[in-house]
Amino acid sequence: MLGLAPLGHLVRSFEWQPAPAATPDVEIVLTAAPAEVSLRPGAPTRVWQFHAKLVRGPAGTVTPMPGSYLGPMLRLRKGQRVRIHFENRLGEPSIVHWHGLDVPERADGHPRLAVDHGRDYTYDFEVGNRAGTCWYHPHPHMRTAAQVYQGLAGLLLVSDAEEEALQLPAGDGELPCVLQDRRFDAKNQLVYLNAAPRGGMGRGGGMGMGGGMGQMMEAMNGWLGDTVLVNGRVQPSLDVDRRTYRVRMLNGSNARFYKLAWSDGAPMTVIGGDGGLLDRPRTQRALTLAPGQRADVLLDLSTRAAGDSVQLLSLGFPADHAGSVGMMGATPPVPQGAPLTLMRLRLSGRQGARVRLPDRLSTLDWRAAPAAPVRRVPLTFMRMTWLLDGRTFDMDEVSGAETVKAGSTQVWEIANQPNPMGMAMAHPIHVHGTQFRVLSRTGGSANALREGIHDAGGTDTVVVLPGETVRVQFTFSRHPGLYLYHCHILEHEDMGMMRNLRIT
Repeated sequence: MLGLAPLGHLVRSFEWQPAPAATPDVEIVLTAAPAEVSLRPGAPTRVWQFHAKLVRGPAGTVTPMPGSYLGPMLRLRKGQRVRIHFENRLGEPSIVHWHGLDVPERADGHPRLAVDHGRDYTYDFEVGNRAGTCWYHPHPHMRTAAQVYQGLAGLLLVSDAEEEALQLPAGDGELPCVLQDRRFDAKNQLVYLNAAPRGGMGRGGGMGMGGGMGQMMEAMNGWLGDTVLVNGRVQPSLDVDRRTYRVRMLNGSNARFYKLAWSDGAPMTVIGGDGGLLDRPRTQRALTLAPGQRADVLLDLSTRAAGDSVQLLSLGFPADHAGSVGMMGATPPVPQGAPLTLMRLRLSGRQGARVRLPDRLSTLDWRAAPAAPVRRVPLTFMRMTWLLDGRTFDMDEVSGAETVKAGSTQVWEIANQPNPMGMAMAHPIHVHGTQFRVLSRTGGSANALREGIHDAGGTDTVVVLPGETVRVQFTFSRHPGLYLYHCHILEHEDMGMMRNLRIT
């Protein structure tokens, strides 16, 4: 195919990585296996779950999430050498992606490295990231959405000296907040697409749809649940102290967008995003999080009265502002943009520490935007298929425009273009092997989701609204190898809205 290069010579390029250190600072055995968890009154729910055993490393590296299907929270520190032994006990192939970490190709979780049931895979990398909120989840092609939906996900927090010097809330002063939505049947079991993956489109394949036109359209729009879970628990109520909290937010849903706000009208004080700390705190009425995105928010409850409560809400917005591909098929039970109550915080009588933020949190050192030509990446929908730069995923190809030099800087324009029938959706575009910054947005200014978008700081996942063009600046990883960029609506990713990115 013109302009495309086969990847046979790259399939084992991870073997070029240097031999792992004899003794890592952190060593973990991470197992993915079926489990049962009580999520609602009645029968337990069958899920897939990550379990972790700390072999070597500081106490607190692995923190279980009790009463949840989520994997344990992992805490790493910049500069640590990490070895993770992944054990696949799912009954189907899988591989783990460390979303947000800049790691060598062999450790990134490319789907071509997926291991079969009963097999193991060892990751070895040094944590090079600045402090921030990352996460981990499966990344096998055509099964990412189903495996994440079944429960395979967890938070991964990175710390460093710069962050510690700020004395932000830590320990009991941190509130993890993983937002997801699910559907349950009358027996408390998860309901998902009646689908089985099938081949097509080269070795990339596509998602085969069962269950008729309704389910096919729900997959194309992204699967939406009717029940909200926070940290793997249904709409929890938490008892909290009268103090300042650091809320670590992750949109871990397959497809749902959240426009977050506090019920008492207090502003969202954003101190960090996908790429870690911002240069300074930002306050905004609402905070939009697309699938895959994270934010660190400071919540000051120190002056609230005992017995008060505050709710975390997702404000309503018109469903078409997130977009859809048409009117055929079933309507999800809780549409995109429906107002939601996510969790409730109840104030106890205990008084804790109040944290006052400095005017400056961090110094962000960005290269000047290059004057070289800009690469344009259209997001389109044609012939019942989501396209990324006019193509779908193929495990064995990469275009010339998708080949970049390690450490180089480029500017891309990601253009979300409606098809001739006006169909378009908001797409969160995630790029592996890089952190980038948003330079500008044009179009889509009337979209209700625009109000809550935070573009300050570095990111690895950017939402592009229908009809919008977003210009971003990349400085690519120092690690050579094969990485990915894709839509983080997981059904779109599995249907082929993903491409290889080769760093040389």
